[in-house]
Amino acid sequence: MQIIKEKYEIEESLNKRVKNLLMFLNLKGKLIEGEIINIDKTNLAYINPHKLKIQNNTYLFFNECDDVYINTLEKSIPFSELSNYIKTHQN
Repeated sequence: MQIIKEKYEIEESLNKRVKNLLMFLNLKGKLIEGEIINIDKTNLAYINPHKLKIQNNTYLFFNECDDVYINTLEKSIPFSELSNYIKTHQN
């Protein structure tokens, strides 16, 4: 069994939204592109989301998805509320 990892390129519009958010909040964060993980000779695949790391929180994004997941895929908020969430949850 072979695991194949491919780039999951971040869409330009999502990249701009994230960078604008960081600039607006005057924060530094690390944006990490996701990847697509396929298991050879099966129909199994997993999309590892894009990650934005700010202090102790990791925000997970998928292309063409308006939700942002916080630290895990269990809790999500709309992207439009991310700015307020970051402001209220900064350490």
